[in-house]
Amino acid sequence: MSSSADTTAQAPAAGQAAKKIRSQPPDVIVSVGSGESMREFPCYKVILSFASNYLDTMLSSSMKEGTLNRIDFPDKVPEEWEIFYEFIAPQKSGRSKHSNSNANINSDNVMTLLPWFHEFQMNDYVRDCDDYIAQHFIGEEGRSFWKYERHQNELISVYWPRKKRRKEAFGTILNVLQLAHKYDLVSSKDVMGKKIAAIWKLPVNTHDLFDFPVAKSLLRLVLPLEIDDGNGLRMKLGGNKHIWPLVEKILSPHISRLSQEVIDDNVSFPHLFYSFILLYVEKKRLQAKIETLKDDKVTIKLRYEAELERLRSLGVTGA
Repeated sequence: MSSSADTTAQAPAAGQAAKKIRSQPPDVIVSVGSGESMREFPCYKVILSFASNYLDTMLSSSMKEGTLNRIDFPDKVPEEWEIFYEFIAPQKSGRSKHSNSNANINSDNVMTLLPWFHEFQMNDYVRDCDDYIAQHFIGEEGRSFWKYERHQNELISVYWPRKKRRKEAFGTILNVLQLAHKYDLVSSKDVMGKKIAAIWKLPVNTHDLFDFPVAKSLLRLVLPLEIDDGNGLRMKLGGNKHIWPLVEKILSPHISRLSQEVIDDNVSFPHLFYSFILLYVEKKRLQAKIETLKDDKVTIKLRYEAELERLRSLGVTGA
């Protein structure tokens, strides 16, 4: 029959203090940066391994890093590692959903953390970044904000700052959309794609925002394209569902003149696409002018009839 000593933890010998696991020294060095900017951070293998499958594989016994007890990131920034490590540091008391850290994703760190989380395959944190960007990164601006021309009665002191802000806001939306595609941020792709689509629906007022670099960037989000059997176009891989209708609308009047060889030309096709945008915008501007002339004609007719009625009421003959 086994004694209780066989099934319970042995007490330390007299005069010998118990050595707790948390008192163990770090067992791996993480080197970040190169040259004079390089810094070394003592860490624990188990903490890094539980935080990331990527790091877990790197620290396995068959890998150099696991054998040497050292990980080198010469192309990264030491200060960024400190921000990243806040999310897996065990000594923090936690509010995070995924670790014991009390660090939070916010506007100051989200763009720094996203590439780290993505590279280290920390998918829960990537989704957190996605949710934050989609919900907080871009404010809501009304149709009047995006108008290129000066509003009626809008002061010059208001117009020029607004014009600058609209350019900056659009650039931010486009940059975030491209980032969302790079890191496959589902929510951010959806939100930013919708914003671009809404702005494009006002081509007479927003045409200046869609210059050649922007046109090329948007086209890249739906490539590669192919001509289907019905002489239409479709995306091969399924790009942004909000950007594709815009691109298709621009290209559809010209499909009969396109070939697969032209579409696959990454140098000339973006230039051709941009020329189609210019044609589309000019068409919309002419249509807007025609509608304005129609409205003016109706207004003039109504004013003329009102004036005739006024003259008749005054007894003017021949009116």
